[in-house]
Amino acid sequence: MRIAIGVFFLLFGAGLIYMFLRLAGFFSAASVLVQNVDRQIVPVLNRLQTTMDEINAELSTVGEMTQSANTAVGAVEQTTVAVTHAIAGPVKKAAGFAAGVSRAVSTLFQPKHKEVV
Repeated sequence: MRIAIGVFFLLFGAGLIYMFLRLAGFFSAASVLVQNVDRQIVPVLNRLQTTMDEINAELSTVGEMTQSANTAVGAVEQTTVAVTHAIAGPVKKAAGFAAGVSRAVSTLFQPKHKEVV
């Protein structure tokens, strides 16, 4: 019985040693994989950060251009309103005067009707 228990513990120990060696190989391969990922990902992240900084700078420039265009549109709108007010009043007066003259001329040259008593 002691021999069977001794053989069992020897086989069990050999199995544990084999399992630990395989596990060490796995951890070694995982360590190499993590190092490779670290070497490849860090430069990509650095380039991504640079790209994002450049995009933010361009968006800032676009924001300034939009603000400038908005200011120009506001100035054009004010000019349009001023010109409309400056022209609309005299045009209305001229149209009213022309309508009055037209009515007066048509009344003067209209044939006279005889009044029926």
